Amino acid sequence: MDTRSDAGAVAPWLVGLGGRALRCSAGCRGATVVLRFPGGESHSAVTHPDLAALAAPQEEAGEGPGAEAARSGLPVRAADLVADARWPEFRVAALERGLRACTAVPATAWGVMATVTLYAFRPWRPPAETLDVVRVLAEEAVGGLLRERVRADAEAEAEQLRTAMASRAVIDQAIGIVTHLLDCDAGQAFDVLRTLSQRSNRKLSAVAAGIVEGRGRGSTRELRRVLGDVREGP
Repeated sequence: MDTRSDAGAVAPWLVGLGGRALRCSAGCRGATVVLRFPGGESHSAVTHPDLAALAAPQEEAGEGPGAEAARSGLPVRAADLVADARWPEFRVAALERGLRACTAVPATAWGVMATVTLYAFRPWRPPAETLDVVRVLAEEAVGGLLRERVRADAEAEAEQLRTAMASRAVIDQAIGIVTHLLDCDAGQAFDVLRTLSQRSNRKLSAVAAGIVEGRGRGSTRELRRVLGDVREGP
């Protein structure tokens, strides 16, 4: 399954996940969410604009609690960034925004990883129960997003198939009309339609639809001329 998705489709799911994680984490004042697809594609969302400056640099530099949690697959806590110097650039950026603590929670579903990073203005260490809840929320959100993607892909494929079948039916009807009008075989009739399509820079189905709608009336002379060209060859 192709698990990639565009930012417009992913963003509402990530924003919703960040909001739910924020509400269930007592003491938390903001959250960032990063979704990482196999192959390196990623998307992110934040619950407050100021947090965007903390999410993007982690992806670019691979440094920070979210990036570390994604690598290890385990929660990463920084109970007080004043005393915790593991990620120098991230630490400075967080403290500049008045943030003192953060915890990153990774979750994986269908091979896609979501990392939810929670932030607090004071020293803070959320209990294990909170991390479990956030992880479950993330797994459900990722699963829901990917199920929606599968559904949308299936609907798009079905619509393409319906369109292709309708086009094929019209082309078959046009071949029958041309065969009757020009007293030629089906292969030559198809070559006539294809030549008309190329010369008019129109889709084959559009050329066929025009012939079917008019039942070939008014086009016999042109069709015979094209048939002559087809028979003569290049």
